[in-house]
Amino acid sequence: MSAMEDLTLPYIISSYDCSADLLLKPECLMLFCQEMAERHASLNELGYDWVLAHNMIWVEVQGEFEILRRPRWKEEVTLRTNTGRASALQARRFVEMRDAAGELLARADLMWVLIDINTRRPMPLKRAEINMTHDCPPTIPEPLPPFPAEEAPVVGVSHLVASRRDVDFNGHINNSAYLTWALDTLPNPPGESPRRWRVHFRRESHAGEALSIEHQVWGKRTRHLVSGAGATRTELLLEWE
Repeated sequence: MSAMEDLTLPYIISSYDCSADLLLKPECLMLFCQEMAERHASLNELGYDWVLAHNMIWVEVQGEFEILRRPRWKEEVTLRTNTGRASALQARRFVEMRDAAGELLARADLMWVLIDINTRRPMPLKRAEINMTHDCPPTIPEPLPPFPAEEAPVVGVSHLVASRRDVDFNGHINNSAYLTWALDTLPNPPGESPRRWRVHFRRESHAGEALSIEHQVWGKRTRHLVSGAGATRTELLLEWE
């Protein structure tokens, strides 16, 4: 497979994308990235229908996100994406959002794997006959530094039950829900909104499950560990404005 062409789409920020300040909610950036990924994959015959026909599914295992400026309600933006090989098992995808003047508003660096539905194990891209010959470089040149988890104090532990409204078409909790939960339950946030965040998806969650979120704060940085049934589901590292 030769290098894919970029997918570029216009978008007008909707009221339901925004919080009370009329600015984009951070979790909506994650939703935009998921939609762009599916549209681009489908254009290249690697989308949802293709993977299901081959008894596989695309799963995002890590995402790094950065917002340089939150767009306002009704603002016209452009979303752009492309993907390439990161390793034998992983594909790397970038997503960018720019305003009408071309200013970079937000960007994301996403890592995806193909999962065999029967074995629940990652499948090498070449075995799935996805022969990417091009590499996709990191989108965010300076990733977040490691969080000092052993030194940072725990400022609270929240408890919740995963709701059906958070379930997506894959049948498990949507990736963006973890960020929403962390933002909704963090006591005394160290800023107005997260500027950057990294998410590690370790294990899926389902509606009806009882989950806990442990919150740690270190200056303008926070860590949120989502756990359930004795296992870590997701780790979020946030840097606040």
